[in-house]
Amino acid sequence: MDDGSHNSEESNEMIRQSFEQGVEILVATPHFYPWQDQPDRFLERRNASVEALGKTYDNLLIGAEVAYYDGMGNSEEIEKLRIEETNLLLVEMPVTVWTERMVEDLHHVENKTNLKLVLAHIERYIKCQKGTDNIDYVCNNFLIQVSVDYFIDWKTQRKALKLMKKDYIDFIGSDCHNLTTRPPNIQEAYQTMIDKLGTQSVETFLDKQTNYLREGRNYEK
Repeated sequence: MDDGSHNSEESNEMIRQSFEQGVEILVATPHFYPWQDQPDRFLERRNASVEALGKTYDNLLIGAEVAYYDGMGNSEEIEKLRIEETNLLLVEMPVTVWTERMVEDLHHVENKTNLKLVLAHIERYIKCQKGTDNIDYVCNNFLIQVSVDYFIDWKTQRKALKLMKKDYIDFIGSDCHNLTTRPPNIQEAYQTMIDKLGTQSVETFLDKQTNYLREGRNYEK
């Protein structure tokens, strides 16, 4: 689909390794870039990719990582890209200072549809939002995902744990793309969290994260 797995064999092995590491629900989110694709064409390719796996996984949900674009709130087809069986839409924001108009556009998506937005890998945006209240604001008004490497890398680990303690994180994503340079490694991140925050804190977080996916349309932030 994009810069991820090279073939179905690699995809199946990534899935196997993820479940082996204790993952209960795996969400596949290929990139959707609105300036180079149409939703229906994207969904057709995505469905073909799922079929190419040659296996059926009960705990595999299919969605998309939708790149933010100006006027997103006015899209008539945005709901097609949600994570299946939920009302969650994963959105990748631009790595630039977010304007008031951008944030209002995110609200517009939620107000116009039945969707709840999950902002992907929030750690990538923190530096460029310095001097604004954008990070605090979105963390308090939208669902937030952080990538596992933010917890694993010793240079950013303290920052990741700080976000967790502030209850700013709703999902942790493996961001796995392949079996070599970006393999499934979510177990390592959770072990770091257990070591630093304790088992009970991690179990509480896991319950919250799982409920968001299982209950989809029935949760409150």
